[in-house]
Amino acid sequence: MKLYKSAMVLALLASGLIATQPAQAAPQRATATCSLVVPSRLSIGAANNNFVAKLGTNCPGSVYTAVWKSTPVATMYPEGRLQFLYGARDVSFTILGEVPPIGTVTFKPAGGATAFDGTKVADLTSATTTSRCASAVALTGGRKGSRTALATTVSYWRPNNSRYIRWANKQVLIQYQDIGTSTWKGLAYVTTNSVGQVTYNYYPNRTRRYRVYVPGTSSIWNIFSPTISR
Repeated sequence: MKLYKSAMVLALLASGLIATQPAQAAPQRATATCSLVVPSRLSIGAANNNFVAKLGTNCPGSVYTAVWKSTPVATMYPEGRLQFLYGARDVSFTILGEVPPIGTVTFKPAGGATAFDGTKVADLTSATTTSRCASAVALTGGRKGSRTALATTVSYWRPNNSRYIRWANKQVLIQYQDIGTSTWKGLAYVTTNSVGQVTYNYYPNRTRRYRVYVPGTSSIWNIFSPTISR
């Protein structure tokens, strides 16, 4: 009887009347991702320039260690490493003013994010930022009768000197704003002399607000001066 039943089953399988269930693969667990958040603008204007990087909000709470490497080197650690250790969610890093990276800085993963026991819990993603030297501008002014005199001094951080130096022959824009309005208007383009200074005289016969805009370059950030009223 058993031989008969076995023969019947084999016959049904051969005829396709009995469908076999395919083996189901074990569901794969989606790997989490962990982003790096760095300042969008790294301004180099001191011997030691300190910044803060953070883990993104998408990073699992179980992340204990995560490491990135910067290109060009943008930290004091070997290979420009940016290290989140012992469960830290933010870390500080320092860029030396004598040898700063200029232009786009890319932070690439150096492995994955791991938990306390060393198991991988997330894939790290890359991040980019921009690093340039800082500029500085001072604006002073005075009025005598209807005449207003505005004096501007412009400087920028020079890594080779590791200090600010005057920005000679630099064209800047003086802007003004009438009291009671919110619109800034261009007053005049002026160019600094050999020691980074320029004075502009004119006769508005009224009090206005003033500021100076210093355009940047591929290696130096742009900047606005503080506002003064004269």
